Amino acid sequence: MAKESNSAKAARDAAAKARATAQAEERSRERKVRIIGGAVVALVMVGLLAIPLMSGKNKGPDTSTSASMPKGVTKDTYGVKVGKAWTAANADSIPKLQIWEDFQCPACGQMEKSSGATILKLADEGKLRLEWRPTIFLDSNLSADNTANGNPNSSLRATNAFGCAVDQGFAEKYHSALFAAQPATEGKGYSASDLTAVAQTAGMSSEQLTKFMECSTNKVYEGWANNSYAAFQKDGISSTPNGVLNGTELSNDVLFDPTALTKAIADATK
Repeated sequence: MAKESNSAKAARDAAAKARATAQAEERSRERKVRIIGGAVVALVMVGLLAIPLMSGKNKGPDTSTSASMPKGVTKDTYGVKVGKAWTAANADSIPKLQIWEDFQCPACGQMEKSSGATILKLADEGKLRLEWRPTIFLDSNLSADNTANGNPNSSLRATNAFGCAVDQGFAEKYHSALFAAQPATEGKGYSASDLTAVAQTAGMSSEQLTKFMECSTNKVYEGWANNSYAAFQKDGISSTPNGVLNGTELSNDVLFDPTALTKAIADATK
């Protein structure tokens, strides 16, 4: 076998050295990516965990004992009662489901999409005392985004509009249509025209729509929305949606699963 020339050996050694240097640089780059990636994940997790904590530190809304309330709403919970079971002779034996929700909350919108129809069906059949309890904590968390999009205080605005729809006998339809119209981008918020369009989608007549718009424009139920939010804070609710069945908080596995939720309600029937 012929001996390797000095020039060939030098070239081979140089190539090997270059490969080793490149590999070392690549390992260093991968370590930096892992470190930076881990730091980003940690920051994101801290941010996510901070959202409910931030809402708990808010000063809170201005409440009023004389605030106007939508039809059927009482000061004990400030909730909107849905379905005929509330006035049934055996009402006390029918399960009561209370749902805390913010109309800007994406998870609330997802729950409405997955379980909303099932919940309404049970309420309409008299098998459930349903109570929607609105909160507006996302107005604080999304203040900068809402304002930048020209829709400040969107949760308050939407809840006020919902109360106006309740007066017109459109609690169920407006509730469903409002979540269906929830902005795809969290923080975009609802404009006044958005909320009127929802009323039209819900099927209000021209007369009902006129009364709805007058109520909404005059912010008749903002005081009610603030009072409900104060109750939310007092109860120490940490996130939405929050479902409570006969006094027991439901897990998301149940709340977001129509089959599991139907079974839980059936099991709670006395």
